[in-house]
Amino acid sequence: MPLINKDTQIAYPLAAPCVPLIYDLRYPPNSFCLPPSSPYEGRGSEFLRVPLTPARHNQIRLISQDFPWAFDIGPEPGAAEQVVTCLDVLTALHAALQRPLSDTEWGAAAGDKHASLIRARDRRLNMKPALHGSSSTRACTTARPRVRFASDVDTQPACREPSILRVDWLGSRVMFGGLVKDETFARRRLIPGAREPPETWVVRFQSLS
Repeated sequence: MPLINKDTQIAYPLAAPCVPLIYDLRYPPNSFCLPPSSPYEGRGSEFLRVPLTPARHNQIRLISQDFPWAFDIGPEPGAAEQVVTCLDVLTALHAALQRPLSDTEWGAAAGDKHASLIRARDRRLNMKPALHGSSSTRACTTARPRVRFASDVDTQPACREPSILRVDWLGSRVMFGGLVKDETFARRRLIPGAREPPETWVVRFQSLS
């Protein structure tokens, strides 16, 4: 199939709404799996090592209607080509969501959000260890691309971390659902007076089935 989705101008592996992989953000990226219907089934992780867009950006911003943060990411330090790949996106998004929720973030959440965060944390603590997809996906890298303010975040599974993590903010919507362009939301999301942001993509999530 073509590498770039002509409607979204993004690489097919991460283009919403038909993402051809299954990935739970509570686990590291090497846990993703490919359903039998995926056109990439049996190809391993190499299909993610492609530029995210034809423009070959060396920095992008990820925002979402499901979380309040903005993550600026770049390629893995020392990469032969300084361009953001699909694998960089999944690795950076996972790393950024493993940060413990700060006291300020907890305080800013409404009371019903507190209950949701605790339920999500408790579900995560009861999770089984990740089954690392098929044998064709186990070679997926755990090296981290650049993530602003997340350089000290490990990409090991967060399952047993008793603190409330940012990934718990997602509640049950922890399945990666792809990237979309939403200029209206991106403009509304940008704080007044901020400088022009990098190329911005909106992350979608899906509920656990």
